[in-house]
Amino acid sequence: MRILAVDFGEKRIGLATSDASGQIATPRLTLRRRDDASATEEIARFCREEEVDRIVFGLPRTPDGAESPFASRIRSFARKFTESSGLPVDFHEETLTSREASRGLPAGSPKEEVDRVAAALLLEDYLKHRQAPR
Repeated sequence: MRILAVDFGEKRIGLATSDASGQIATPRLTLRRRDDASATEEIARFCREEEVDRIVFGLPRTPDGAESPFASRIRSFARKFTESSGLPVDFHEETLTSREASRGLPAGSPKEEVDRVAAALLLEDYLKHRQAPR
């Protein structure tokens, strides 16, 4: 099962995919978001081309652990995406992935690279938690 992680932003959307076994996360690309309709179509096209079976959207949290105000915007976009694509969507906590991605890249790396790497970090954590014994 291939999984796509989405690091959603109003200007850019970072994407990362897992391998078919669901073990390895790879940063893939960053989309420029013009509006929700075109962004959902671009992501859906990418999912068809890459044979993605499931999507995970990152949800940021506040320092006290509550969902950040931006989380409702992400949920709204994810709802539009799943309505248009029919693909199942999960949500996973993603606080500070962009900061962590920035630290792991050379200084001055383009924001688009940070977005892709942040999506990969989100996906790595999601995969790790899916595989953890319960």
